[in-house]
Parts: sequence; structure tokens; C-alpha cells
Amino acid sequence: MATLIDSMLTSLDGFVEDAGGGVGWAAPSGAVHAFVNDLASSIGTYLYGRRVFE
Repeated sequence: MATLIDSMLTSLDGFVEDAGGGVGWAAPSGAVHAFVNDLASSIGTYLYGRRVFE
């Protein structure tokens, strides 16, 4: 049976944007970006909602 993993970028207090509406706080370092790319390379299917897809 497959595993479904739900992932969303949020801060520890549950916010997606900063007070000014930006998301620059979430820019990953090169090492984090490489780790996530390696982790995601084995994913067979991505499931997006309508708003994420658009």
C-alpha cells in the first residue's frame, strides 16, 4: 500500500506569510534545497488542489 504525505510550508506558529504578505522567510539554503530535492526524487505522484495548480 502506498503512503500519502501531506506537506505545506508554514512557520512554527502556523503562518504561511509574514506580516507584510511575503514568503521570503521560507527561502531554503542550498543544503536544505538539495536535501528536499533528493527526498522528492522518489515521489511517483503529486496531488495538487485547484488553487495550487493554478
